[in-house]
Amino acid sequence: MLKQLLKGSSVLIFLLAGNLSALAQAQEAQPQPQGTPAPAAPAPQTQQSPEQAVSPEELQQLANVIPKLQEIGQTAQQKFAQVIEKSPLSVERFQELAQAQQSPEAQPSTPVTPEEQQSFKQVVTQIESIQRETFSEQEQVVRAEGIEPARFDQIVAAIQRNPALQQQVQQMLQNNQKN
Repeated sequence: MLKQLLKGSSVLIFLLAGNLSALAQAQEAQPQPQGTPAPAAPAPQTQQSPEQAVSPEELQQLANVIPKLQEIGQTAQQKFAQVIEKSPLSVERFQELAQAQQSPEAQPSTPVTPEEQQSFKQVVTQIESIQRETFSEQEQVVRAEGIEPARFDQIVAAIQRNPALQQQVQQMLQNNQKN
């Protein structure tokens, strides 16, 4: 549930792909609380189809929007932490229960009490609400930069597959920080 703070643009781009895949899916269907990323369509790396070609303008748009999305993500993480801290569960216990729920082989160190289960469910419900708000904010920011969320997802996927594009975006991010 809780994501680590984003360090570096490559990690950020990787994480945004998952967030914005879910965002693109939310456009087509009702928002899903857990927001699973859409499976990437297999594409040969030596040849790019027209929808995968990324223009320099699109790369700049991406570089412009990344810091804004990072800020939204950090705010959401702070909200997640506040929700957990206000609950009877410790952050460590919440993470342990979340891991056990996501992975059957990961068992909590102590049995889960009915009170902990109830608290966990309440926290998850609040976190899911924050996630929906976060996805909505991300969509607004992406659209304000002039990119449709589905196209943004395609751009991020292309960047993930192409080290040269990754390097270009990192350079643009560094240039944006200097200005």
